[in-house]
Amino acid sequence: MRMKNLLFFYVALISPLFLFSQILTVNSGSSVSIASGSSIALDGLDIAPSGSYNIIGIQEVSRSNIAVTAGDRRSVLPVYNCSTLLSGFIGTVRFDYTEGELNNISESDLVLYLQGDDDRWTSFVGTVDESGNTISYTFNDAVSFKAVTASFGDANLTVEDVSPIESNIIVYPNPTADFIIIRTDAIFQAELFDLMGRKVKATNQKKIDLNGMGSQTFILKVTTKPNNIITSFKIIKQ
Repeated sequence: MRMKNLLFFYVALISPLFLFSQILTVNSGSSVSIASGSSIALDGLDIAPSGSYNIIGIQEVSRSNIAVTAGDRRSVLPVYNCSTLLSGFIGTVRFDYTEGELNNISESDLVLYLQGDDDRWTSFVGTVDESGNTISYTFNDAVSFKAVTASFGDANLTVEDVSPIESNIIVYPNPTADFIIIRTDAIFQAELFDLMGRKVKATNQKKIDLNGMGSQTFILKVTTKPNNIITSFKIIKQ
């Protein structure tokens, strides 16, 4: 049985830091310092810098169980999202998964994917430990990222948010303050999830009211009929 790693890191606190099983929250005016030779473990995502590395608020790291999809391409189920870009990182990123989270992807095909500030995903062929259910990659040059997952090892694979042109679905306005509109001629079912993977709304209406939901990021999954094609959009609620 694979045991979850405990949390080992050096923390420099200026004001309170709140750490949950699936969320790391650093408040304004606070910081987390990971000492050289130490790591921070976030419910299956381990970050081990080669030197001292500081995470300065405001920052929130969350774990989603919604796979990133682009056409017939998909990631494994765990996706880790940062509210603010983690920049200038040098060191090792280790991604844990369970057999049930592989999303029908062979372990031998897994590579690590990091999402940059431009929302594009870049693949890194790391070391897969099939007995320990982990994939890890050591960055010798500085890298910046705001999300982490794993997917197929195809060199031509680029996991990205599907654009309106590719999917014939337009979602607007985005970012939004109060509602979004889905523009498509297809029959569809829409589901809205928060970044913890909780479904917060399901509808077949083209206008979705987001009032009262607070400022946060959602994942909108639109399933079009009759072929049940799923298109995902990242929705920013201001």
